[in-house]
Amino acid sequence: MKIRIELIVSLLAAGMTAGTANAALQGRDLDGNLATYEAYYDTELDVTWLADANFARTSGFHQTGALTWYEANDWAAALSFTDGVHVYDNWRLPDVNPLNGTAFDYTPSLNGSTDRGYNVSAPGSASAGSKQSEIAYLFYNTLGNKSICKPETSTFGCDGPQPGWGDFNSGPFSSVNISSFWTATSYDAAAGEAWDFDFYGGAQGSNLRGARFYAWALTDGDVAAVPEGDTWAMMLAGLGLIGVLARRRCQD
Repeated sequence: MKIRIELIVSLLAAGMTAGTANAALQGRDLDGNLATYEAYYDTELDVTWLADANFARTSGFHQTGALTWYEANDWAAALSFTDGVHVYDNWRLPDVNPLNGTAFDYTPSLNGSTDRGYNVSAPGSASAGSKQSEIAYLFYNTLGNKSICKPETSTFGCDGPQPGWGDFNSGPFSSVNISSFWTATSYDAAAGEAWDFDFYGGAQGSNLRGARFYAWALTDGDVAAVPEGDTWAMMLAGLGLIGVLARRRCQD
């Protein structure tokens, strides 16, 4: 009994150290197999992304994973995972909100100064640090990818591909198609359209909801949050007390 208690305390101490590590993307288990990660918690956006960016295809839901906007939203909302104890079923597509926090600016732009165009949430642009567009922030800030147009370029011309464009980084994610992904947000400037994001050139734009693009699901917050330091301390203290009682019982 004493050996088991000490082993549990050691494992919890190791978990506490891992839980306090500061990383932009942290692996999360959704199916009970600790050898694999089915999702990644984004510490900057406070959301959890599916590890498979084209799970609609991988799971057999669709042959290619290219869905209409309606299909993509319904598919994400119906997703459910379980590790045998917890159920993770609150999934959605990425949101787009106005960069200014009030109203969308639909004016096409190359330097990230409006909601439509290139370099939205790109480092060095007018919207640097903005997290209003979740998938744009993932592309530019978290994964460090570049758009085809320089952030400082003129709004009247792209001036050709910038250095480093095309050196695509998908991070720890799999099945990341260099193509367009749907967002959950309607594009109110044009009837029947929704916002999308191009993982090839780095542009945020829109398209008819009947078009077929890919769907990358995420959920709010951390699906498998590690207890905070004070919570771990209380747990360890409690296990220490259990260990004392167990030793006394064995001595009796």
